Amino acid sequence: MNEFHDVSLEVLAEATSLSQAERLAYIDLKIRYLGEIARADIMSEFKIASAAASKDLNLYRELKPHNSEIDTKSKRTILKEESYTPLVKISAHTALNLIQHGFCRGELMTKNPMLSVETIDPAYQPNRLKEEQVSTVTKAINKNCGIKCTYGSKSGDHHCRTLFPTALFMDRKNWYFRAYDRNDENPDKSAFKNFKLSRIFNVSLAANLAPKIHERMSSDIDWNTELTFIVKFKDGLPQQDIDEISREFCISDRVHSITCKAALALYVKENWKIDLTGSNNNHSLYYFDLLNADSVKRVKSISSLF
Repeated sequence: MNEFHDVSLEVLAEATSLSQAERLAYIDLKIRYLGEIARADIMSEFKIASAAASKDLNLYRELKPHNSEIDTKSKRTILKEESYTPLVKISAHTALNLIQHGFCRGELMTKNPMLSVETIDPAYQPNRLKEEQVSTVTKAINKNCGIKCTYGSKSGDHHCRTLFPTALFMDRKNWYFRAYDRNDENPDKSAFKNFKLSRIFNVSLAANLAPKIHERMSSDIDWNTELTFIVKFKDGLPQQDIDEISREFCISDRVHSITCKAALALYVKENWKIDLTGSNNNHSLYYFDLLNADSVKRVKSISSLF
């Protein structure tokens, strides 16, 4: 069978079958973005027998002979970073959706919409993600290792960083990752921090660099601490605005609670436009006052927001 390169799922299905093309795309996704796949992964995802999963892996190696190799110790099929080329066309945004919500071939197929649907200015994507950015971070999370990168910080500090990514998260618009920032030159600045995926560049996987115990997710106090904001609409906010905001945020009471990880509190504050001090009556900037400020302040990482 001919070698394929960055093709649509439909093209691959014409050469095999739709069900097998789907499994090959799954293999390609796992190898590209997680760095490895096991036969058991395919069996579990598609509820097929061991022999069928082995056949899929063999076909993948036939189609893309330079993409992977077998780790004799773990018996897993692992990525050959230096010679990998994509089998199936999978954008970075699609890959993140599949990682978050689970594999779905519909994400990879071109289909006619059930109703008339348009995208406003599809060429304008200021935060478009690149595969190298995303796949390096996702592989590091999966393999529990570090990355080397430059980060486009708002402060203008663009030095090379050693990061140990632990998790992904997103707000309404952008993808981020949580990581321990190891600063050997200034250890006091080493800490768990949030990073915007679209702002990393010159990124490479440091596969042989393992996090120390205090650099792992289990040691990230803010990530493992839940925080609840109890908020109410600001006094003086017009009823029309309250009704519109209630519909936007799907809330029905004037008092509402929002629970999140302490590490993500800043994003919740900004998305919900919460006035932590209750002293700003600019209703275009703030919708809510915080009712439980004293308890929220006790969380060390949040106290700086007040």
